Amino acid sequence: MILGIGEILWDLLPGGRRMGGAPANFAYHASRFGLAAAVVSAVGYDEAGDEALRWLDRHGLGGGVTRVGFPTGTVDVTLDGAGVPSYRIREEVAWDYIPFTPAAELIRGAECVCFGTLAQRSPVSRRTIGRLLDSLPSGALAVFDVNLRGGFCDADVVKNSLGHCNVLKINDQEIGTVAALEGLRGDDGRICRELADRYSLRAVILTRGGAGSDLYADGRFSHEEVRAGRVVDTVGAGDSFTAAFCAVLLQGGSYAEAHRLAADTASFVCSCEGATPDFGLFPPHLRFPARGE
Repeated sequence: MILGIGEILWDLLPGGRRMGGAPANFAYHASRFGLAAAVVSAVGYDEAGDEALRWLDRHGLGGGVTRVGFPTGTVDVTLDGAGVPSYRIREEVAWDYIPFTPAAELIRGAECVCFGTLAQRSPVSRRTIGRLLDSLPSGALAVFDVNLRGGFCDADVVKNSLGHCNVLKINDQEIGTVAALEGLRGDDGRICRELADRYSLRAVILTRGGAGSDLYADGRFSHEEVRAGRVVDTVGAGDSFTAAFCAVLLQGGSYAEAHRLAADTASFVCSCEGATPDFGLFPPHLRFPARGE
């Protein structure tokens, strides 16, 4: 079981409404690799919540989403000429009030969870996410995807989240902020090494947009280039990267295999509209054998 914990929402893109939220995107892409996945979040008692639940059921990702008395989350997404998004994130929405109860059973069987900072902007969801992470089985992958959005950055949330993870994913815009919060100086490579040492991390992933990505694991760095052709938008590319990376590791692959497939998957997602392109669009080489194959 792989869990995406946090926000589930509708991205209001120029081309229409698409399901989104980093944890939902992560779970969606993890399921594409033949692994059981689910989202732990909340939606409202509204049409957007109805449709979100139908989307989750259609993709086998339900079971951890609760309905609460707040509107289902939405985000206004605008794209620049290179397809890079800007977000206007609504506040006081359902995923700010994720309850603990329905997710407790799922977490006991989880082999991997992915969580970020955004859903921890509210005390209710922050407490729930903390309790879930405290219940995570020993040995599970705990991926902290920093995911700073809309000015929601709290030093205590970042530090506490670093203490709950064993894999860190961060981008080239976020690493300076986290380094300042941690009192770290130096180039990106040094900061990655020091974060890995300070928090006993298995791996640190640094994504650099069009400049590719770096991975620090087992005391070594590796780099993968972006292999995208036409970029439609970059919405959800990082979430697909994280899902592919974790899927390969969970199925016995090496860090090198995980990094390569993650980079190729994210590159392909950039060629599609929205964060969750249909499975049938993915070329055959962007997969990793599921257990038992």
